[in-house]
Amino acid sequence: MNRLSGIAGAATAGGNPLTALLDGAKRLGGIYHLDYDKAIVITDDFVKREAGGIPRNGFLLAAATVPTKETNAPLDEDEVILLRVRGTAPLPNESELIATRLAAMRTADVRDQRPEAVIDNLTSSQIEMSAFDCEVLGTFYADTVARQPYVQWGADIDNVYSGARYFVYLPSAEVLSSIASYPDKTPEELEKKEEPDLIDIGVVRFASTRRRAVAAKMDNVPVRVRVTDFISRKTAVLGMTRVGKSNTNKTLCTAVFEHAARTGKNIGQLIFDPQGEYANVNEQDKTGLRLLGIGSERVRIYKMKPDPNDNQEFPLAVNFYDTDEFPMVWEMLGDSLADMSASYANAFKTARLLEPDRDDYPVGPAGDREYYDVLCDVQRGKLAFYALLAKASYSGSSPGFTLRFKMDKATRTAFEGDRPGIIELVNPGSGVCAVHSPAEAKTVVTWLSERIAEVVNDNVPAEYQRVNAATWQNCDPFMAVLAVFDAKVGGAVINRIRTLVDFHDPGSRGDLADKIWDDLVAGRLVIVDLSVGSDRVTTLLSERLVFRLIDRANQRFRANLPNVPIQIVVEEAHNLFDRTKAGKSTVKDDPWVRLAKEAAKYEMGLVYATQEVTSVDKRILSNTSNWIVAHLNSDNETRELSHYYDFAVFAEGLRKVEDRGYARMKTFSGKYIVPVQIAKFDHAMINRAREAAGLSPINP
Repeated sequence: MNRLSGIAGAATAGGNPLTALLDGAKRLGGIYHLDYDKAIVITDDFVKREAGGIPRNGFLLAAATVPTKETNAPLDEDEVILLRVRGTAPLPNESELIATRLAAMRTADVRDQRPEAVIDNLTSSQIEMSAFDCEVLGTFYADTVARQPYVQWGADIDNVYSGARYFVYLPSAEVLSSIASYPDKTPEELEKKEEPDLIDIGVVRFASTRRRAVAAKMDNVPVRVRVTDFISRKTAVLGMTRVGKSNTNKTLCTAVFEHAARTGKNIGQLIFDPQGEYANVNEQDKTGLRLLGIGSERVRIYKMKPDPNDNQEFPLAVNFYDTDEFPMVWEMLGDSLADMSASYANAFKTARLLEPDRDDYPVGPAGDREYYDVLCDVQRGKLAFYALLAKASYSGSSPGFTLRFKMDKATRTAFEGDRPGIIELVNPGSGVCAVHSPAEAKTVVTWLSERIAEVVNDNVPAEYQRVNAATWQNCDPFMAVLAVFDAKVGGAVINRIRTLVDFHDPGSRGDLADKIWDDLVAGRLVIVDLSVGSDRVTTLLSERLVFRLIDRANQRFRANLPNVPIQIVVEEAHNLFDRTKAGKSTVKDDPWVRLAKEAAKYEMGLVYATQEVTSVDKRILSNTSNWIVAHLNSDNETRELSHYYDFAVFAEGLRKVEDRGYARMKTFSGKYIVPVQIAKFDHAMINRAREAAGLSPINP
């Protein structure tokens, strides 16, 4: 079929493009009842057999034509109605036909003959009649776009004629491919003379049983989708475990990578990988997404224990002792304690440990005094904080680690008498001291805790009578952290802090979020391997990264800088999305909802793969443009899915059929749901993408 525009592949310039829809079609029968929502199609067993079978949810075409002249006679109406088979329907004389069929079966059984051998031809043709209940999906009609004939689509019908005017056809393989891939070109693309970037996402598949489709050579009809549909938009990849969600995501990520390389655009992709299957090469087929970046800077993998000899791998953890990263570390700890409401936990979470801004205080000596008093408290609070990390088994230190704090001479003298060589006196006049390791901070805080306990218990030994413990007791940040450090009442908090130790790496430098943002701006594919660490920690890390990326994109937007197209892919999303917050959280405190509501204007897209539709906030589902849905085994999940588009039609089949890769797909450009067998991700896709990027092919 020669392509002009859309489905009108075989139309010639100036001709009626609709005739192309019936090119090679097989006439199935006619319509005896038609309304705005459904059609009853009448046919017989012989025609169905010759057509290769009529599966449920199959596409049919209805047109007012002259029988036997479908491809060369003008249509009585310039429209072709697209139908979808929903099931069977009774004929008007169904009761009579049942009685005749029953009699024929009984006679054939008695005579040990086939039913057709005991009845006449007229009766045989009558009892083979049947009907299908079909849904009216919409209308293809002739239009002109950019001075070219174009097949336009309307999602309904604008008139109802007597059903007898219409004949019904089973489309040819080539036309079925165009219907499943409609539109090949949009009106906007035609007007701008743009060529869409299409990929073969798979083949049309209407039924799990494929015997008749194979016999009719209708089992390999390609379905093409726009790569751009999956960029800067929300995509749901739904289905049970082992039905092909990861295969679909890898196919889409590779297609976006190839599209970016071919068009010269920087499109960053960030994959949250909970099982490590994206970060590593698959042992079965010896391929994987990381191979896209071999020999280039295009793919980076962040993981807990990166291979120092692998230039694609980088540390995922951060150095909790890097004092420059204190705000980020403090934020992570605060997030991890968000659900703890005990008074000591609240005191710890709200402790003032971030350094004050001098501009927030009055000008002059009084303002200076107030500012430095607050700074002194913050420094003492940080001393206790890093001592707490050391006590919580956070190992190592950081180059240039230094904590400064004030300690009066009497207290310092008593401490040095017990623990000589720990404190460095930086400024004798002001009493500013310093320690240069977390272990030294722990030693100082342990000693101060003992002195404060002696004061509280009114049992101060003679050698410590001159120690000024009151100045430390009156320091709220220090005491808030000390309550957790002592773990007399704060044991739960320190235990929670210990759960983050997997994300501490003494060798890491810089803020992880800033590194990943820079990678995405450069158009790299970034894989964050979350296979190590507790569920809570991986959730916190992913949420923090998304928040930071949205904030960085917002900063560019407000500065009138060009957007950076970014795709965020969340595998096993039910592990990262908090189903207890679904529908309850505000946009501000849920990064995934914020991504769904705000990020479109920043050109940030989201691909989320999950087996639990109910775990996804409705605000995310309502903003989802692309849907690829495979087997779901729960009516609770399919019932939730049924709220969107017309997936209710497919609910029973989604629960029943477990075939891997068999999905029902609705894309942003697509006008209706298409049943499709998703193509298997393979090494050829990797090498095609590498070729587009100017990289040499690699062997699996």
